[in-house]
Amino acid sequence: MKTPPLAHLRRGWLAGLLALLCIAAAGALQAAPEREYRVGITSFRDKSVTLREWQPTMDYLSSRLPGSRFVAAPMSLNEFQIALGRQELDFVLTNPQHYILMEALYGVSRLATLVKRENGIHVSQFGGVIFTRSERTDIHRLEDLRGKRVAAVDRSSFAAFLLQFDILKQNGIDLDRDSQLLFLGFPQDLCVTAVLDGKADIGFVRTGVLESMAAEGKIELARLRIINPLNTPGFPYLVSTELYPEWPLASTPHVPIDIANQVAAALLLMPPDSPAARAARYHQWSTPMEYQRVQNVMRRHRIFPYDKTEDITLTQILRQYTLPVVAALLLVTGALAILYVRAHRLNVELKRSRQQLTAMAHHDALTGLPNRQLLDDRLTQALAQARRNGWRVAVCLADLDGFKPINDRFGHHTGDEVLQEVARQLSGALRVGDTVARWGGDEFVLLINGFDDLPQLEDIMERVLAAIACSYRKGDDLHLSASIGVSIYPGDASDKLSLFQHADKAMYHAKQRGGNRCMFYSPDLPAHCPAVIHRQE
Repeated sequence: MKTPPLAHLRRGWLAGLLALLCIAAAGALQAAPEREYRVGITSFRDKSVTLREWQPTMDYLSSRLPGSRFVAAPMSLNEFQIALGRQELDFVLTNPQHYILMEALYGVSRLATLVKRENGIHVSQFGGVIFTRSERTDIHRLEDLRGKRVAAVDRSSFAAFLLQFDILKQNGIDLDRDSQLLFLGFPQDLCVTAVLDGKADIGFVRTGVLESMAAEGKIELARLRIINPLNTPGFPYLVSTELYPEWPLASTPHVPIDIANQVAAALLLMPPDSPAARAARYHQWSTPMEYQRVQNVMRRHRIFPYDKTEDITLTQILRQYTLPVVAALLLVTGALAILYVRAHRLNVELKRSRQQLTAMAHHDALTGLPNRQLLDDRLTQALAQARRNGWRVAVCLADLDGFKPINDRFGHHTGDEVLQEVARQLSGALRVGDTVARWGGDEFVLLINGFDDLPQLEDIMERVLAAIACSYRKGDDLHLSASIGVSIYPGDASDKLSLFQHADKAMYHAKQRGGNRCMFYSPDLPAHCPAVIHRQE
């Protein structure tokens, strides 16, 4: 029996409709957008400069959190208020005073604190600068600011107004009463230009701004004089005030806790001086700092949320509301008894989580050995002790011979197991107090502290070569050994960078001579090698 033509048409129509629905569903799945996170960043200079500096950090976070896209949003302090009120921001990066304000108003929570680096010095604090033109013979001390025109950003700027206002107030100078304030807004460059052009007598900026403008060719530092200059050891910038913790990155309350934790972990694990860090001119991130000293400044000047005074005493409250207070105390006591166990458990979990984050930030994920950051800290301590006590310190750079053929033949999983075994053998070969760290790939660094003489160091290197040879034994034609370069403080170098450079040069020549040996650095390399240890198979 033949199917009627109408039935054929209906079947064709239904099949076509089903195909269109499938195509639309597949397209919808493929077009699912990434989750966008907007990061508000205080732009104390030009917004285009802020965007150019900070978007690489956003791109780094996007690469570490699959399915997420982070976008930098440069803002003035006033624009932050509007955006947070509309819940248009997920994270904020701003000065400490502004962070405390947003914590009180919008419940933001800090995740990490910036650490900068200038001329090899780690900088996790900042302050304020007071300056005038160098030819002004009438302005040398803080007292000379009386009756002068002062250029600042605005009253809400922590490092470009409040810190200077605070130190002047402590010296008996009230800017509102004794000077003429000129609030020019952002960027802070405007304050510098106003002073140089003679439109203002005094200028306030954050530390680092003058040096940045000089590096960009916009000003000459010789044309400016710093008022109340402070000599702060280890701080590389011109400064007139005390120093306070650097900017924090904070999350807003609507950001899921797992996303906030992933962002914190990604920042703490960011390699020092990575491309993203260099773009924004910082070194790395640290665990969140405390801002009690910032709060104290705000309390001194009654800045929100510390702008209210308590007029009613506790005695007055108890006298007037005895029964309600007693009832409230009973309720609070019961609630505390119920919540105590839960709060204790949460505190334990939080402490464990912070310990894990700290361990992740200082140890290699594959081998568990100290990473570059922890090695740098230990080498700094070792050199300081050596200078005090007249000790010697050896930096040994070890590069594995024969690792690539093992990796190529048996795969990366076997290669990872070999690296883990090398790490275990090296840790067992060194003395208590020495350090073995993973430098990257198949390179390791050995830090030998306080050895007596070169023969003792040569014995240690023999044990190291033997330990590496024991790390891979499968009875085939592949063997594992190492080329080691050694540089000794203070004979070969007196600073960390030179020690590593000399060790690398010695290791390179050990590799050229066939590997499976340790070579001590000498200025005569490669023509002369004063000490070579070669392990015989």
